Amino acid sequence: MDVLTVLALILLTAAGIVGVIVGMRMQQKTEYEGSGRVAEPVFSAESGFYEGPFELQITVPEGYSAYYTLDGSLPDREALLYREPIWVSPGTGRDSDVIQIQNMQTDWLGGEGESHAIGAAVVRAVAISDKDGTAGRVVTATYFTEPTGFEDCTVVSLVADPDDLFGENGIYVTGKAYDDWYFGDRSQPAPVPNFQQEGKEWERPAVLEIFNGKESYLQQPVGIRIQGASARDVANKRFSVYARKEYGGSNWFDLPLFGERRSHSFMLRSGFMNGYIQHLVQDRDVASADSREVIVYLNGALWYITIAQEKYSEKYFQENYGVDDDNVIIVKAGEVQSGEESDQELYQSIYDFLDTHDLTYDPAYEEFGELVDIQSYIDFSCVNLYFANLDYSEVKNTICWRSRRNGYGDYEDGRWRWALYDLDLENGDYGYRVEEINTFTLDTHYAGPAFNTRRLWVELTKNAGFRRQFVTSFMDMMNTDFTVERATEAMESWGVVMEWWGMYPDWMETFFPARTEAISGYMAEELGLVGTRETVTLKVNDEDAGSVLLNTIAPQLTDGSWSGTYFTDYPVTATAVAEKGYRFVGWQCSSPLSPEEAKQETVTLQIPTGGVTLTAMFEKEGSF
Repeated sequence: MDVLTVLALILLTAAGIVGVIVGMRMQQKTEYEGSGRVAEPVFSAESGFYEGPFELQITVPEGYSAYYTLDGSLPDREALLYREPIWVSPGTGRDSDVIQIQNMQTDWLGGEGESHAIGAAVVRAVAISDKDGTAGRVVTATYFTEPTGFEDCTVVSLVADPDDLFGENGIYVTGKAYDDWYFGDRSQPAPVPNFQQEGKEWERPAVLEIFNGKESYLQQPVGIRIQGASARDVANKRFSVYARKEYGGSNWFDLPLFGERRSHSFMLRSGFMNGYIQHLVQDRDVASADSREVIVYLNGALWYITIAQEKYSEKYFQENYGVDDDNVIIVKAGEVQSGEESDQELYQSIYDFLDTHDLTYDPAYEEFGELVDIQSYIDFSCVNLYFANLDYSEVKNTICWRSRRNGYGDYEDGRWRWALYDLDLENGDYGYRVEEINTFTLDTHYAGPAFNTRRLWVELTKNAGFRRQFVTSFMDMMNTDFTVERATEAMESWGVVMEWWGMYPDWMETFFPARTEAISGYMAEELGLVGTRETVTLKVNDEDAGSVLLNTIAPQLTDGSWSGTYFTDYPVTATAVAEKGYRFVGWQCSSPLSPEEAKQETVTLQIPTGGVTLTAMFEKEGSF
């Protein structure tokens, strides 16, 4: 190869490198101009609470124009062109200071619909290239410029295109197909209203923003759907809210919404009791969805005060129980909701086992305990029985879940477990005094025959060990989760919701003692208990040195002591737990213990007439 050829190759290579560099710069310039990753509007004020109305400025890069909307709709070149600062106050730029929609129920003709006062300003803006019309990312902000009374609360702002909500294909209304039928020839069956539709195709994009104490805590693009079953029929519908990659780049919310764990989805739903009851029993072996009270604005209008509650999904069980989301099976209403079609056979195996085994015999009962988590079933049943839920059965309003494959985690054992779900009917609206209902024997009316006729209960109560476990577990819950003290403590975070729904704050002072007394008697009748209820008192000689576990609970030994009542039909089991730097040295008991029993960390004792007091004695390690 001669020198000229080599030189030519060098020049061509250099030109190629330069071309690549120029191409990369051109690509970067194109991305800057059109993709929205750089070219997006900048607001002079962030979302939040302000002392009063103000002027908002919008700036965009040179060569771009800003277009904006004030009603939640997505801005494009048909929107308002930004020329001067925007006066930000509730209702700015709108024809009315309320949002009023009629066709949110099936028979809406002549009705007034729902009116929601606009209490916040919503501004959405986009930067559009003057050269080629390419648009960047839409920026959304919510401004509160008048006193709301919610400055110290959790406020949720949802912003979505009104057409996605209330248009012909809007998810919140009856929709065009239904309305054409409604105003036309009704000889044919009515089309399904839009708000009754379900599935991903009836999910719409929105922007979620959450404010905690005036500060914006989280803003993220999300998907929203109409939530609930019968709740869809009311005008004020609730939403399910989902984090998805297609909207915001992640299947998780950017910040924790409930405690410290991540969330994939939640519901804005009615039903105070559904959230409150599950909050009471988060210590039990049944899944419960955490919740918090929120004030919800939709496109700047105050929509309702309700609860935000976690949704059960594969990702919920992954985050809460450490089971990979692709290894989770969820069965709702007896049908596989999440999983594979063949997983239905795994669920049916529960009842196939009962067809071929007699649980009276301990070997069969123990084998059944490898198929289902019996403690989870007990806790699920106790909650529903105590709060007189007449709208559930072994299928209706019931969720079961398990891992498909066995693994090393505590919940990767392939056993079916239960999740609390839809507890809204525990409010007495069905004409009974909740305190007095015998939920073992009363036909539910809403969900079929009485609890004590259901297959699982009938078969399990044949076993003596189950009956003992059920009675002691139920009494454990009544002595801890269902006390006035615990109920009052749990109620402290629900003040705004209670006021909104007109609930009186001291109802638990009458309900819980009366309900505990009634359901204890019904349980005794159902299971043939013949003993009396006596007081079990636990103590420690030093609160800093250790604690005591009792059956399925870890009682709080206030001032070193705790008391609860139990039936004398069954013994109780106590375990002493020493704190670091201390050791357990023995029990002191008002009822005789053998020297060997007194030294064992775990002791089981029969409850005598008159009750029993059991004191755990601890001392510092190294003491003599």
